[in-house]
Amino acid sequence: MLLLLIIADDFTGALDTGVQFAAYGAATRVMVKDQVDFASCNAQVLVVDTETRHLPPEKAYQIVEELTRVACRAGIRYIYKKTDSALRGNIGAELAAVLQASNNRQLPFLPAFPQNGRTTRDGIHYVDCVPVTESPFGVDPFEPVRHARITELLAEQTDVSAVSCPPLREGSPVPENAGILVFDAADEQDLVSTGRCLFAGVCSGASPAAWAGRDPGRDPPAGSKAAGALRKCEPHYTASAG
Repeated sequence: MLLLLIIADDFTGALDTGVQFAAYGAATRVMVKDQVDFASCNAQVLVVDTETRHLPPEKAYQIVEELTRVACRAGIRYIYKKTDSALRGNIGAELAAVLQASNNRQLPFLPAFPQNGRTTRDGIHYVDCVPVTESPFGVDPFEPVRHARITELLAEQTDVSAVSCPPLREGSPVPENAGILVFDAADEQDLVSTGRCLFAGVCSGASPAAWAGRDPGRDPPAGSKAAGALRKCEPHYTASAG
């Protein structure tokens, strides 16, 4: 039974994310967008490479929006949008596509990857303790990252509202703001704590079931125990980032 769809914008990212779930025992498949057939997929986790990182934002939006819409019609209850840890690519357009195609109010976005020096504090994204715009990614001759404040970066590609949020702690409610919720994370514990609160919200029906972010890290909702937990959650055609 297919429990989770992961959407990546390049093949390296698709493999990088899929292996995290496979390591926890989830039956995982990785494929490119032209091969997707939800009806015949017998995996628990499906990772789709849309090859949209270097496309114009409008085209990237169209591809991700269509894939998300088809997934929702096929009964896929959980969607995870994988993004680049240095914020390269069509992040605003693709997050908006997942949010709007899934008819959700919110899309939680966790862009940090502390294990690799990528952190988010007060809405600013850092690479090895400097704002991403001052890192090598900010002077990339082909694809420079022009905004370290994530909400400003997203606003370049979408009119969907975005708000910065602190990490969630045990018992914290999910913010009620509509749009894209950008969560800070200074270390791995911030990611784990926020992820668990969001997952608890999904199972209670209080938060979305689609997430976006760098990768699921060391505590993904996969494997036999988590798969059982997902099956017990109320079905929601929602999208979030993490």
